[in-house]
Parts: sequence; structure tokens; C-alpha cells
Amino acid sequence: MSDPMPMSEARRYQQLRGHLSYLKLNDAAEALPRVLDQARAERMTLTTALEKLLEIEVEATEARKLSSRLRFACLPEPWTLNDFDFAAQPGVDEKLIRDLATLRFLDNASNVLLVGPPGVGKTMLAVALARSAVDAGHRVYFTTAAELAAKCHKAALEGAVSRDRRNTWSC
Repeated sequence: MSDPMPMSEARRYQQLRGHLSYLKLNDAAEALPRVLDQARAERMTLTTALEKLLEIEVEATEARKLSSRLRFACLPEPWTLNDFDFAAQPGVDEKLIRDLATLRFLDNASNVLLVGPPGVGKTMLAVALARSAVDAGHRVYFTTAAELAAKCHKAALEGAVSRDRRNTWSC
């Protein structure tokens, strides 16, 4: 039995855009005309065109998530390990830092403490490691010891110090 009133291509296109918008796939909805034109020009299969459309949405979603994690992290600078001059700081164990950059310490729930005199790059390395973690999809929050102490002192004065579910103190 055939459909008595077939849907026009224009209406089908508008409905598809509407579905994408309803599902909040806004980047895919915006890219739809371009992907359809490319699919027609390159004679893509439906599967290839759909994969391309969804890839655009996934990449946009990942970019938004990265941006959100970076805002939350409060990193003072956009440093990465590539910005650190190991030759200028021979006391810094490059092999150890590169190993830390694998983020294996997160799997073990280990802490990393950078200790040294002023000006040797502790903050830069901490920011670079934090950026590596953010890029890998982890949530990070950067603060200095002085800021943390001030927040904890203020919380203690306000009676807001509590224990979290891991039985550690937080403020």
C-alpha cells in the first residue's frame, strides 16, 4: 500500500532539522545542509553521510566539554609540558615529569607534590600536568597553597568545615 500523500523533500529536510534541534544536536543541525551537499557531490552512502554528520556533533560536544573543564580548572596560564625548558632547569627530572604526564598517578589515586625553591618551575609544571589531565577528560581545580589555606581558614571561621564521603577534611 503506497502512502497517499508522500512527504516532499523540503518537508522531510525541515523535519530532519527539527528532529536534530529537538534532540539538541545543534551543531549537526547547522552542518546538515553542508553535509547533504557534500554527500550528493561525492556520492556518499547514507551511512557515510550520517557518520560525518554525527562526527561533527561529537567533536563540537567534546570541544564544549573541554572548554568547560578548562574554565572549572582555573589554570593561571595555558602552559603545557612543551613550554617547559628542561635544559634551563637541570635539577628537574625530565623522565619523571614525562612519566607523570601519562597520568598513571591518577589511576593509583596517588598525590604529586612539587617541592623546591622559588623560580624552578613548580607552578608551570603543576599547570602543565593539570592541563594534561584536563585534555584527557579529567576535572581539575588549580589553587595555590596560600589560597587553599585562606579558604579553609574562612570556612573554619564560618563553621563550614566538614568531612566528605571519603572521610577527608574539606572546606
